[in-house]
Amino acid sequence: MIVTEEYRMGQDRILSCVIPQYQDWIDSILNELKRGKNNFEYSHPIGGRWENSYLSINDIPSVRLPMRLAREIIKEKWQKPTIVLYEPPHHLKNVHPPFWFNIAKCNEITGVHDHAQLASFSGVVYLQCNSFSGQLYFPQSGGDEFSIIPEVGKMVLFPSNVRHGVHPNKSEDERISLAFNLYPFPLPSEEW
Repeated sequence: MIVTEEYRMGQDRILSCVIPQYQDWIDSILNELKRGKNNFEYSHPIGGRWENSYLSINDIPSVRLPMRLAREIIKEKWQKPTIVLYEPPHHLKNVHPPFWFNIAKCNEITGVHDHAQLASFSGVVYLQCNSFSGQLYFPQSGGDEFSIIPEVGKMVLFPSNVRHGVHPNKSEDERISLAFNLYPFPLPSEEW
């Protein structure tokens, strides 16, 4: 059983947990990431870096484990069934896979955004970081924010419509995280 911490932001819930025995699969993901770096596809530049780095599930099969675990946690904690997709639906052209990597060097950030388009839940898993790598934050009304300190092996899950960003990486090391979306089950036929 995985112990989760729950945070409330108004009506929204955010869950975090440290995944047991994470080191083996994190090592696998990082090794696959290193081998596949020549196959990266990118979404958009921001602040001098590529915001999202994508690989095919064939290049990085180890992402299946944390994404499936996220599906089980969401089912248990939110009582919502979701589906894990490793490729975009075939009829959507020029769409990246529903998982990606954020690789941030010193002083790089991720701006405030959400993942609401078609997804129901989103997650992030820290693969390489330290406490100075830049906190994941959720802005709230009145200028306040809720933030989570990065930690290797930590997974954070939240509804996809919740706005979030990442503060500057104040470490000399790259911050590497896996981000992903999970979708409602069954998939709405009119949108897919």
